[in-house]
Amino acid sequence: MRLAVCTAVIVLATAGVASAQTQPPSKSPAASAACSFFTKEDAAAALGEAVSKGPNATAFPAGPSACDYEGSGVHHVQLTVRPMTPAEAAVYKGLCAQKKKDGLTGLGDVTCWYNDKHQELHVLKGTTFYSIEIRRSGDPTAAIIAAAQKVYARVK
Repeated sequence: MRLAVCTAVIVLATAGVASAQTQPPSKSPAASAACSFFTKEDAAAALGEAVSKGPNATAFPAGPSACDYEGSGVHHVQLTVRPMTPAEAAVYKGLCAQKKKDGLTGLGDVTCWYNDKHQELHVLKGTTFYSIEIRRSGDPTAAIIAAAQKVYARVK
C-alpha cells in the first residue's frame, strides 16, 4: 500500500502515528483530507490524460490520508497528506535537507525530491507534510511541480 510506504519513508516513529495506524483506515473520499486538496481535474492535468478511476481515498483518524487517481495503463497520481507535530517537522526538515532540490522554489517551507527520477515530491508547509507521486509516460517534473503548486495553495 503506497500510504504505508510513504509513511515509512518519512522515518518518523512516533506514538501519535502508531496509535492512528492501529485504528482501521476509512476508504471514503469524504473521509480523506488529501482529496480535498487534490481534485479529479488536478489529477487529469498531472497525468496529461483523463482519469479513468478515482478518487480512491484512504484516511487514518487524526493521521495520514491519501488520494489516488488512475489514468490509462499503469499511470497514476497520488497525494499523501500527513499532519506533523513541530518536533516531527524539525526531524523531517533535516532529512529533506540531505535530498536534491533542483528546480524547486516557492512550494513550501521545505521541498525536496524523493529521488532523482522526479516521480515523487515531498513538501512541508508549516506542520503539514505532503507527498505527490506520479507514474506516467515522459518526464513528470513539470507536472508534479504544477500539482504541488495547486496543493500548496489549498493547504492551510
